Amino acid sequence: MYQFARLSLCALGVFAFSAVAQETAPTTTPAPTTAAKPAAKPALPKNILARINDRDITIEEFNRRYDQNAQLVPGKSPPKPEVLKNIIYFELATQEARRLKLHQDAALREQFDILLYQALIRRNLQPKIDAIDISEADVKKYYEANPLVRTSHILFLSKPGMTEAEGKELRTRADKVLTEVKGAKKSFEDFARQYSEGPTARTGGDVDWGARQKLLPEYYDAALQLKNVGDLSPLVETPYGLHIIKLTGRRPYSEIDPGYKDFIIRTLRENKGQGLYNEYFEGLQSKAKVAINQDLLK
Repeated sequence: MYQFARLSLCALGVFAFSAVAQETAPTTTPAPTTAAKPAAKPALPKNILARINDRDITIEEFNRRYDQNAQLVPGKSPPKPEVLKNIIYFELATQEARRLKLHQDAALREQFDILLYQALIRRNLQPKIDAIDISEADVKKYYEANPLVRTSHILFLSKPGMTEAEGKELRTRADKVLTEVKGAKKSFEDFARQYSEGPTARTGGDVDWGARQKLLPEYYDAALQLKNVGDLSPLVETPYGLHIIKLTGRRPYSEIDPGYKDFIIRTLRENKGQGLYNEYFEGLQSKAKVAINQDLLK
C-alpha cells in the first residue's frame, strides 16, 4: 500500500509539473524524438541463474543453498528472490573483501586454518571414531564410575585477593556452621537459607542432579565420596570458596534417560578415538619435516 501511494504521488507530481509547464511555457511544436532503447543484457546459459562479475551461480547451486535456508525455519519456505538476493550480496561481499586483500590478513588466515583443520577431522577421522563399537557393558562401567548425583550445599564465598587472615577467618566461620549442621538441631535446608552465600540459598541449597562434566571437579569428587543419601562432606574447597555438601540422591543406571546414555557413548568414543587421532597425526608428522627447539620449552 505504501509503495502504491508513493508511486501515485510521484505520478501526480509529474502530472502537476506538466500542467504548470503548459500554462507558463510558450506553445511550440515539439520535435519528433526517438525513444532510447535500453542496453540489452547479455544472455546467460540455461543452467546459470545469476552472474556476479566473473562468478556464476548455477541453478543447482542455488537449489542447494535454498534448501539449506529452508531448513533454518522448518515448515516455512523463504521467498526465492530473497534467497537469491542474499546469495548475490554474499558474493559481492567476498569479492570486495578480496579486492581489499582482507583474505591476506593474518588473523583471518588463522581462522580459515582452523576451519580447514576441522574439515580434515570431519572427513578423515570422525567417520572412524563414529564407527567405534561401544557395548552396553562399556556404558554401564563408565556410569558406575561417574553417576548422576543430587546434592545440596552451603557455600561460603571466597573473594579474589583474600589475605591469609581473611582466608583463615572464612574457614573458621565455615567450620563453625559445619559443627552446627552436624548437631542437626534444624534441617540442612534451613541452615543453607541462613548461611549459604550462593544463589541456591533461596532453594535450601539444592543443586539438583549433576554429572561430572557439569559440576566442578572438586565438588563432584567430594560428592562421590558420600556413600549414603543424607551423608555430609567435610569442608570442600573450590575456586568459589568453601562448601558443605549433602548427598540427596544417586540415580541408578537403570533409570538414566536415553539422552544421557547417548552422551556417555559419545564420550567413550572420543576417549577411544584419541588413539586414532594420535596415530593419524603421527603418520602425517612422519612424512613431514618437523623441527622443535626443545630449549625454548624449558
